[in-house]
Amino acid sequence: MRFETAAILAALMLCRAVARPHEPEAPAGFEVASVKPAVGGPLKVQSDPGRLTFTSESLDVLIELAYGLREYQYQGPIWLHTTRYDIVATTPSPQPRAAQMAMLQSLLADRFKLKIHREVKTMPVYWLVVAKNGAKLMPIDANLPAPFDLYYNLGMAPTPTGQTELHGVGSLALLCDFLTRVTERPVIDRTGIAGSFDLRLLCAIDGFPGYDTSPTVFDALPPQLGLKLEPHTGEVAVTVVDHADKPTVN
Repeated sequence: MRFETAAILAALMLCRAVARPHEPEAPAGFEVASVKPAVGGPLKVQSDPGRLTFTSESLDVLIELAYGLREYQYQGPIWLHTTRYDIVATTPSPQPRAAQMAMLQSLLADRFKLKIHREVKTMPVYWLVVAKNGAKLMPIDANLPAPFDLYYNLGMAPTPTGQTELHGVGSLALLCDFLTRVTERPVIDRTGIAGSFDLRLLCAIDGFPGYDTSPTVFDALPPQLGLKLEPHTGEVAVTVVDHADKPTVN
């Protein structure tokens, strides 16, 4: 399982047929972009008006973020996960989120020579659905700024009882990405519930410090969040990296 940060945006809706190698049409790029091997420090993504900053971030996470992928929708060589970069990219004026992600796609194609293709695979999945007695979710204040929808908003910490507490602010799509890591199977949101919530879940996670045996995430979801996981088989859109280079230092 991989419990590192990951970009979690909307899932791709793709056709069944396998696509040929593809590079997106190049949008206007960043005004200035610095790409350097990471020198250490905590993982961080910061989105400010006119600027994106990535610290000690791996290329696979950048790809997932740029293309709106969850972890199970991405396939690529292991070095994209293990080699980390510090990137600072600026625009001449503040840009909306979608435009920033399009610019990030352009940067990946230009500086990393990224080439991808997309295909659809059938695999076991879980559906996240509302449990019998209804959802038990705490919406965040609608007047607060919307959070940058990244895995950074969900944190895990061991408790004195040997369990793990998940706590953070995010959408149910973000929760699905966390559950995908825990169950090692794609989790698809079928609740029909939109918005951002104060998410808290106390459960046992195999391999996480302080691991205990109960309750499992399957047992914890219904009483704590009013949600449950149902096993299914489904078609999952996957983005495959055909080529990427390690960029020169600038």
